Amino acid sequence: MNPVNTYLTELAKYYADPTSSEMSYRTALQNYLESAFPAPEYIIQHDPKVASGNKPDYIVRRGEVPLLYIEVKDPSKAMSDLDKIEKSEQAARYFGYTNLILSDYAEFRFYRNGERYTEPIKLADLHKSSKTITPHPEHGDSFAGTLHDFIQSQKEPIKSGKHLAKIMGGKAQRIRENVVAFVQGESNQKDELERMMRFIREHLIHEFEVADFADMYAQTLVYGLFAARYNDDTLETFSRHEARELVPKTNPFLREFFDHIAGTNFPDRLRILVDELCEVFSHADVKALMEDYFKQTNLFGEEHEAPDPVIHFYEDFLREYDPKKKMEMGVFYTPLPVVRFIV
Repeated sequence: MNPVNTYLTELAKYYADPTSSEMSYRTALQNYLESAFPAPEYIIQHDPKVASGNKPDYIVRRGEVPLLYIEVKDPSKAMSDLDKIEKSEQAARYFGYTNLILSDYAEFRFYRNGERYTEPIKLADLHKSSKTITPHPEHGDSFAGTLHDFIQSQKEPIKSGKHLAKIMGGKAQRIRENVVAFVQGESNQKDELERMMRFIREHLIHEFEVADFADMYAQTLVYGLFAARYNDDTLETFSRHEARELVPKTNPFLREFFDHIAGTNFPDRLRILVDELCEVFSHADVKALMEDYFKQTNLFGEEHEAPDPVIHFYEDFLREYDPKKKMEMGVFYTPLPVVRFIV
């Protein structure tokens, strides 16, 4: 049987069963994904939350490199309505994922760096009152083709400062979550993070909790990369190693920090996240984006002195990274003012 027909048969069976839970549908989707992304070239990682914090339900990988994240919702619950989820606060974290699909197992919505990519594809209509589905197997070829196009066409330029701030905020959230998981876990790769904690305690701040460290670490990493990219004259390429070379020798804190992220002991999980962000920056002319962005926000004009984007854009990044941080005296409050270490 055609893989999409098999999947739709399983979906109908579980949807009609009143005892089904969200987990009931997982195997059917897993089997379909394995047909679309066959081993050994691809690996389908299911339910990785326990290992790596707050992540979507599936990751499609080629080797160690994540190509696609998929988050699925229970189709039998009213709150699985994708429009509601798309407008919720939860959706803000989607900007942290380069390629992400949101689905209720029947409809699949595609997001590239948090923004809609192509039109949604419906493999079925769900009828909640009768607990039946109307399958659309005719959409199977389009769905399979879109899946593969989606993971292969990632080199799209970032077109606005606002979008860049959202991507940076989402990536910083993921880094913060992973740092906490690393430090509190038993991985042998946490030694390098503990070394950085000791360095900060010795040279900058003597007392802080793991959550404070993760907060400072995520902000410093993401915003430090932004500052490096802003000062980068080679627009065609960008990497964590190139960022390390762009850090001024007059800033010993950032030099040590970027020696850490460019080093061979940098934890693999964080390396993947940082490389994802560097890929985003490599398709962004940050100087041009900032000039246009500050023109649009009326901070850049003939009657005013041009602001320093590395200083002023920090508030926009911080708003997307942690919207719960309060405003005090007209500026964002953060317990660890990272920007003063970067500029």
